[in-house]
Amino acid sequence: MRNRYNILGFVLLTLAAVMGVVGSGAGAQAQSPGTPVAQKTGGEAVGAAVVHPAGWNVERETYTYDDTYGYTLWYPDTGEAHDHGGKPALRVALAYELKPQDIDAEVDAVLADYPGLPLKREAVNVAREHEGVAVGPIPGGTPYTAVYVPVNGRVYKINAYADDPEGRGLDARSKELLSDVRFERPSRSVGSLGLTGANSPEALYPSGPEASAVKRQEDGKAPVDLAAAASDDGPSITATRTTTKGGGETRIAEGCWRADPRFFVQTQHGYRANASGGDGIPTGWTQIGVPNFWGQYTHGNLGYGRCAEPYYANDKYAVDYPLNRWDHVFSPFSCGTVTYAGRNQTHADYGIFVSIKACNGKYVNLSAHLEALGTNNGDRLSKGDRVTRNTVIGYAGDTGGGNIAVGRVHVHTAFYRYPKENPDGSPYGGAGLQIVRNHYVGTAARRRGIEVDSRVYNYARVTPRKAFCREDRRCGEEYLVSN
Repeated sequence: MRNRYNILGFVLLTLAAVMGVVGSGAGAQAQSPGTPVAQKTGGEAVGAAVVHPAGWNVERETYTYDDTYGYTLWYPDTGEAHDHGGKPALRVALAYELKPQDIDAEVDAVLADYPGLPLKREAVNVAREHEGVAVGPIPGGTPYTAVYVPVNGRVYKINAYADDPEGRGLDARSKELLSDVRFERPSRSVGSLGLTGANSPEALYPSGPEASAVKRQEDGKAPVDLAAAASDDGPSITATRTTTKGGGETRIAEGCWRADPRFFVQTQHGYRANASGGDGIPTGWTQIGVPNFWGQYTHGNLGYGRCAEPYYANDKYAVDYPLNRWDHVFSPFSCGTVTYAGRNQTHADYGIFVSIKACNGKYVNLSAHLEALGTNNGDRLSKGDRVTRNTVIGYAGDTGGGNIAVGRVHVHTAFYRYPKENPDGSPYGGAGLQIVRNHYVGTAARRRGIEVDSRVYNYARVTPRKAFCREDRRCGEEYLVSN
């Protein structure tokens, strides 16, 4: 489906203003594969069109991104339960604050941001008649090459996303899409749309009824009495390290690492999680690896299952946990600093996400697909904040490529060892980190009469089974874990 010559139907799409729609309905619109339909949206606030295979998704942005406004073409979502909503192919945006004479300085600034990576600068043909300047690949969870194109006094920034672990830049498919872009003068200004910024408070934090609802649940990962008792017996769950035999990191296959078992990592859901009925998950529990576990599907060879690629976030050992929308998501670390909180272009698939550097200085967590960022006693989580095990970093959702859902509501949590940071603080590179020992408080386990002693779950590759995890067994895909 990704080869345009294998597709009979093509769609002509010109970005609409917020009220413009491809087909009918809101959000991402998809034509049925193979349907020979040509369609054009109205109210061109960007003034750019692109021919692409039918069946691809179009994300119409409801916000501006760093003084740009546009739309993103996404490869089709397969519809499978394990699919995280497809992959981005091309973002076409009007850089409304740039002038053609600013392009060289903009490209130079990008190159200066990554002195340790061999980013390439090259001239590239766009729309068969315009010459653009490409620079990249720019690293992240979804790396891209940025193409700046001057058109009649305007500047367009086009992000070409390619599966490019070797950092070669634009591939043949990207160049083909670039050649199929068409420009025309916008009929209205971006300012007339009245949009907020992608990382404005209105776009990132709960408001209205949602704010009131999450405020009512703002009482920590466990009830007050149990949280206080948690430090009275067994290993301390507030310490950065806990006592265990052995220790030390281990380098494992493909350049990934297994974390020091003495390092504190905890389950990220609270004792109220999954309280709505009908999903088969009791209140206070979640499932390991649903929809994806270590190296599976989009965490494997279908997407982001990498260990040590320099341009990517290496998510080989990421784990998904299903939750209800607006369930609290807590910091996995007992001590850390937020390095990024929001959404960005280099991690387009992650939606709203938070990255935290642990106080040991080497481990970083990324928690993704959030509905919104956390508020703690009225304080909005933001970059630079210090976090503890009781910090709400966000609320569970299904954000990904704008309005393209990533399957059932869940939190995607990944860990990295010594990753690098983009200028905005978001992680890339380093090595994927496998977490085997996961601490928990145990409110939900005690409710079921399950013994809580060490407060540590041990993860492993085992036969998938929907059973309650216990401290004396190895647990893996589909096992239920307590708060």
